[in-house]
Order: sequence, then structure tokens, then C-alpha cells
Amino acid sequence: MKIITNSPEESFELGKKIAEKIKLPMSILIEGPLGSGKTTFVRGILSYFGYDIIRSPSFLYVYEYPIPDGKIYHIDLFRIDINDIEKKLDLSGLLEEKALFLVEWPFKVKDVKFPAPHFVKIKIIDENKREFEGDIFNSLK
Repeated sequence: MKIITNSPEESFELGKKIAEKIKLPMSILIEGPLGSGKTTFVRGILSYFGYDIIRSPSFLYVYEYPIPDGKIYHIDLFRIDINDIEKKLDLSGLLEEKALFLVEWPFKVKDVKFPAPHFVKIKIIDENKREFEGDIFNSLK
């Protein structure tokens, strides 16, 4: 299903709406070009769980956010060198937890088996307008 947002605020709100439907364990694997709104969408999800100030994990790769029924892991793989992934990023223990995994740039870890994966693709239509596509949006009908 495709959804169009007309502003960063709408992309943020879309994240909040999706957060209402989350059942752990689950993964949302988010693809899109730089500036497409991946982190804005993630911020909306985290906001639903009470996190209003978050950082993009571009330099640490993984941020952990406790929630009542488990954890959220925001994983941003933009800056990681594909050849260094095994040295810098050990997800093996995390994947067994009851958690939500929000993964930006997931194609860099093709061999990782995230639990209950849902793929989200974001396209830039113009300066503010975005197209979100993914099966996870079917739950909003």
C-alpha cells in the first residue's frame, strides 16, 4: 500500500499511527535516499512511546529505547562500511529479544534475519511530499 505525506509533520504523524499497530517482536526496514524522511518517520514511532528527543544513530549505529513490553532498537547503517559490519555491529544477541527493530539502510545487512520484517520504501516527490510504500500500511485501512 502507498501513502502520500505532504510535509515532514505528516511523515512524523504517519510513524505515530504505525506505532499503534506494532506487536513485538517486529522489524521495520526503511529504505529511501538521503533526506527522504526515514529518521522523521522513526521519530514519529518513538514519539508514540514517549520519546520526544531522539538522536539519529548515524555514528553509534544502534540506540536502545526501553518500552513497557520490550525494547526498541533504532539502527542506522548509513555510515557503516559494508566490509566492517561484522567487526562494528553484532546484532546476534539483540535479535533474540522481544523488540522492535527500526532499521535505516537495511540493504547493508542482507544476511541478517530480522524478526517479522516489514519493508518500507520512501520516495521523494518534491521538497516536502513523500511516498511511503509497504505492507505495514495495510494495517491503517
